[in-house]
Amino acid sequence: MRASLPALALLAALPGALACSRAARPERTPPRGDLVVRRGELRACQLLTGELVAEKAESMIVPQAPGWQVQIRWLARDGSLVAAGEPVAIFDSGSSGSDLEDKKLKAAESARELERLAAEGESKAAEKRYAVEEKRTALEKARARAKVPAELLPLAEVQERARAAERAEADLEKAERALATGLAASRADVLIKRIELDRSRREIAAAEAGRAALTLTAPRSGLVLVGRHPWEDRELREGDSVWVGMTVASLPDLSSLGVLARLSDVDDGRIASGMAASCVLDAYPDRLLPCRIGDISAVAGEAARGARLRRAFAVHVALSGADPERMRPGMSVRVEVCAAPRKGLLAPRAGLDLSVSPPRARLAAGSETPVRLGPCDPLDCLVASGLDAGARLRPLSADRAEAPG
Repeated sequence: MRASLPALALLAALPGALACSRAARPERTPPRGDLVVRRGELRACQLLTGELVAEKAESMIVPQAPGWQVQIRWLARDGSLVAAGEPVAIFDSGSSGSDLEDKKLKAAESARELERLAAEGESKAAEKRYAVEEKRTALEKARARAKVPAELLPLAEVQERARAAERAEADLEKAERALATGLAASRADVLIKRIELDRSRREIAAAEAGRAALTLTAPRSGLVLVGRHPWEDRELREGDSVWVGMTVASLPDLSSLGVLARLSDVDDGRIASGMAASCVLDAYPDRLLPCRIGDISAVAGEAARGARLRRAFAVHVALSGADPERMRPGMSVRVEVCAAPRKGLLAPRAGLDLSVSPPRARLAAGSETPVRLGPCDPLDCLVASGLDAGARLRPLSADRAEAPG
């Protein structure tokens, strides 16, 4: 069907009319959200993060071992439950096995040498006793011959027999001294070898005790917490080398659970010991636990290993109503500490420039004015002076929107 001429003309003019309509009507801009200073109540809260820790625990350390260094051959899994007497860690000292065998071999050789020396000394002593008896018999014979009346023998014979008796007496004394010296030397050799054997046996006993001590057993039933590597900031694992006196695991007392939290150094002074708080475990976000701030470290340390530019204070938090059946050391915890509510003028933080000193309020009229502020929460700050109730502020986002470029 063909359209009439007036209809075609109307259709041709319609785009231009729409264009004129858009040009005549200015675009609508979203209204600015004015921020109003008002009277209200401020409850400043500080949020800390931390983890559950046991205030009491039994540490299990590397026992005395040759060389002062051992290797972890087996280690219980972190968080596992063990019964009293069950192994928690087994170490391998490397050369301890061969050292023990060497000590046993040395002790056996010392025992054989002791038997040989004792037998040899007894044999030599028997020979010397026999020699003494021979000399004594010879002396008795010489004395008997010397007792023959002198008138029955020539003078020379009498004198010779007297000298023979003297020689026999000297020979006996010499044999007796040789016997005493031999016995003393034999006893000394045997004593020295017995001392060596006793020392070897003590070393064997110590080595066997050390080998038995290379297995750490749980002194009581409980939960195992594996120790951390001193340099790599990780849990110890099988194959790691550890040193005598180093803690490889612990059995925490779950009835002494508390929270070790961190307070950034920029928030110093916002909390104090004794303040009431609320603790929430990340594993049980629907459960609120009452808690209280305990000791706060006097000096801020590294917030985390390697984070030298970020420092934080260690905060100990005491829990009320801890549940040892569900709570485990190492669980992450959020701690919220809220100060007592304060009433007064509240200025929205969005309308305040807190990056300068003193802070400045950006008025809706376009100017700025210095203000003195009290504590703040994430949304508002308590105004001490510089603003009146009902004053309107402009947000920082409006300044950015008006900035050129």
